[in-house]
Order: sequence, then structure tokens, then C-alpha cells
Amino acid sequence: MEKYHKYVFDNENKIFCGNFEKMYQNEAIEVFDSWHQEDSRQLQRKIAFALLSEYNFDNIIDLGCGKGSFSHLFKKKNNNFTAVDISITAIAHAKERYPDIDFIQLDLADTTKFSNFMAKKNQEKKINLVLSGEVFSYLSNWRDIIQVSSNYTDYFLVFLYIPDNPIGYVKSETELTEEINKNFDIIEYISIKKQKSCVIFGRNRLYAI
Repeated sequence: MEKYHKYVFDNENKIFCGNFEKMYQNEAIEVFDSWHQEDSRQLQRKIAFALLSEYNFDNIIDLGCGKGSFSHLFKKKNNNFTAVDISITAIAHAKERYPDIDFIQLDLADTTKFSNFMAKKNQEKKINLVLSGEVFSYLSNWRDIIQVSSNYTDYFLVFLYIPDNPIGYVKSETELTEEINKNFDIIEYISIKKQKSCVIFGRNRLYAI
């Protein structure tokens, strides 16, 4: 078991813990990298990057950015990029490493706060893309996150590890795909069987460019 896992799930009792702030605070002490964020070789991340590289997004929102290792790949000189995470420690690390990105501490489990945040960001500048990597398993309101996002963004991308008999809130690729498909036309859906991960990329039926 990975060192960070004990902060996320109680595997013995099959329940979600979600001690993310403590997890990030203990990375240096226990010497681990949560979710292997610095490992750019992970196939789902490579696929997500390849899909999004075909587009030019002016305004991007990244949900659950962690330390910003994946976020910074999409920051360009001519685009706006806002990335959020629940952990104050993770956001502090991200700001120090990538000062050209707007990193904000936000608890995505609070749907009202997320909705207000999205409305404000969209008012500042039209949101073209919302992306989320390895986050929905930890959000009981993940369906609400998709619904709220569909009110503002042109495109939506998620990649997620979904093991057999998951403890997390997303129970299957089918469940995730069906929920996204309620508001987005799915452009690409890649299932990575060996890694038990998927990448789903959709275009909003109402706001598509």
C-alpha cells in the first residue's frame, strides 16, 4: 500500500477518510508523493494531455490540482488558468512552483461554494474547459460538480482510477460516463483496463464553441 493511502481511505473498514491536509503536510516527513503527481509517465495523464493539446483553451479551471504538477502543462502565455484544491499546504507548494497560475484553496465538497466560484470565474471570462484528475472518488457530490460545471464550461475532461469494488464514491466507469453524458456529448472515452482507469472528454451541448 502506498504511504499516502492511509490518509485517504481506511482500507480495513472500507471507509473514506479524506485527511488531505495532513497527507500533504507529511509528504516530506514520510517521503512520498501523493498520487505520484510528479510522475508524468502515467498513461491516463499522457492521454489527457494528448487530447487537450489539440485545442486552444482561453480559460481553464482545474479541480483538485494538488501541487500543480499536471496543471502547469496547460498554462500558456495567452491563456488564463485557475486551479483549486482543498489543501492549503498543496496550494502553497503549487503557488511557489508555478507563480503564473492562479491557485485557490476551495473545498469542492461544498456544492454551493463551488457554484459561486464557477459563476464568478465565468463572469470574469468565459470558461472553456473544466478538467479534473483523480478527484471524483473523494467527492460524495461528484454528480453535482458535473452538473454545475455544465452550466458554465464548453468542454469537460475527467480522468479517474476506478478499482474493482471501490471504496470511493464513483463505483464504475459506466456510472461516471452516464452522468457526464447527461450534459456533455462525449468526444472521447478511453478505458485503460490494466490500470483500471478511464479518460472521458466531452463537449457541452449548450455552450460548445
